[in-house]
This record gives sequence, structure tokens and C-alpha cells, in this order.
Amino acid sequence: MNNPNHRISRELAPEIFQLASELYAQKQQEYSLQELIIIGEEAKIPAEFIQQATELILLKQKNQEIQGHKKQNRFKLALLGVLATGGTLIIGGLTYKQLSTVNSIPQSPVGILPGKNEKNHAGNVERYLLNKDGLVDGLLLSDGKQVKFPPHLSEQIVAAIKPKDSVEVIGKLGTLSVYGQEIEARTVTNTQTKAIVAKQPKPKGRKKPEPTDLVTRNIEDSVQHWLVNDKGEIKGAILTSGTQVQFAKPLGKSLNKVAKIGRQIKADGVGKQTPHGDIVEVISLQIDGNVLPNANY
Repeated sequence: MNNPNHRISRELAPEIFQLASELYAQKQQEYSLQELIIIGEEAKIPAEFIQQATELILLKQKNQEIQGHKKQNRFKLALLGVLATGGTLIIGGLTYKQLSTVNSIPQSPVGILPGKNEKNHAGNVERYLLNKDGLVDGLLLSDGKQVKFPPHLSEQIVAAIKPKDSVEVIGKLGTLSVYGQEIEARTVTNTQTKAIVAKQPKPKGRKKPEPTDLVTRNIEDSVQHWLVNDKGEIKGAILTSGTQVQFAKPLGKSLNKVAKIGRQIKADGVGKQTPHGDIVEVISLQIDGNVLPNANY
């Protein structure tokens, strides 16, 4: 078109902008952050949103461990397509609608995004959960969700997160049952301090601690919370006294048939005191005065 003053109908403008953005994306496949900011300014997108979007995309790329040259190229083209399309829509007069849509999407406080088969869950920490060795291996949230971590991360959990803290959990949801639901956590973020505990393999050479300070315990108390595994089956309980108990699998299967909150239990076992509460591994169990099948082993 040689005449720059030639008038284009309003109906054709969106199509022209769309095609122009696609051609531009095909020609230039990489941008520096400064170039993205300049493009954003032309599309009336503030620099802070360009920078935030870039950081989130790069974090997502890292967390999902994208490997291979082909996957990286597809990722860059997707980023360019999103930015170019977003700029076209804003220029085309749809600024308010698009920004409202973007702002309505909940974002992680540190930009960590759920992977495949993972969910994002926020809540307040009620207390630490303990394994039978007395190590912190999870968190009980105020809504009843039970966050699970490998016990070799016990020190990191205690250092980063305290009871009553607000946290964001990203991980795999277990089966929901009437007794509760476990979340196998990949990351837990303290939303106030931004401290993060991330799941990682057990260091090579680290041995399981030898049980120490174990004493025989006789318990008679009522159940405040049932604790579950990833299948929603009972594996333990928190009693009204705050003591935590762990059950062997045969006991858990028997409990699944009769368990209710407030049930009175009488148990014998071995346990220990920890800075975060008492933990008891149950050897024999009665519930409301009835001995459970397979309770002795």
C-alpha cells in the first residue's frame, strides 16, 4: 500500500493487528527483558507487569524442569504469542476486560505454579505432625488438611514454619475421606516470611536415627483428629491431650469401620516426648471399650 493516508475500515483493524502480531512473532523469536518492556509500553502495559509475567514464566520453566531445545523453542513461542496477543487486544480497545481477567487469577506469593496432577492449597498451620520416631514430617492445617513431607526435612520445616503461620502448599492431593485428606507436598511457603521448604531426595549416607528415650505408655483419651494416608485410610490420631498416636496397618483397617471423632480409646504402646508434643506407637487398642480385631501383634 503506497498511500499512507488510505483509510482502513474499523471492522478490519482487529484482524490487521492480529496478523501483524503473528508476523512479528515469527520474525523475532527472542527478546531481552528490556525489549519486552519497550513492547509493553507501546501496548500500554506497565513495565512492572511485564517483569512480573517474565519472572513467573521463568519460574514455571524451572519448576517443571523443561529440557531439550525443542521444548524451549515452543515455550518461547508461547510466551511471545501471549504477549503479542495481549498487546493486540489492548490496542484494539479491550484493555479493561483483559486486565480484569488477568487480575482475577490467583497467584502464588513467590510465583511457584502447580505441576501436572498438583493443586495449590492455602491455610493456617494448627500444629506439627510427627512420625513414630518423633520427627516432624508434616503439618495439620486449621481446615483439617494434613500436609505430608519426608521426615529428613524435619529441621527445615521447623525452621521455616511455625504453628499459626499462614502457608501455601503445592502438591498432590490424596483421596478425600470422612477422616481427612493428605497433601503430599512438593513445596510449602510461609506466606509472611516467603520462606520455602521444597521436597528433595534424602541425602546419601544419612541413616535413620536410632530410637532413643522410648518409654511404655498407657493411654486413655478421646480422639480430636484422625490422621490419614494418601488413600484416606486411618494411620493415626491426635488426642484431646495433644498426644499423637500411630497405628499399624491392621489396626488402621479395623478403625476405618468404626472410627468417629470423639471416640474414647484405650491403648498401650511405646513412645517419647519431643519439643513438639508426645508421640506413641500403639501396640494394642480398645475403642469405646471394645478390643479391635488384629489389635495385638
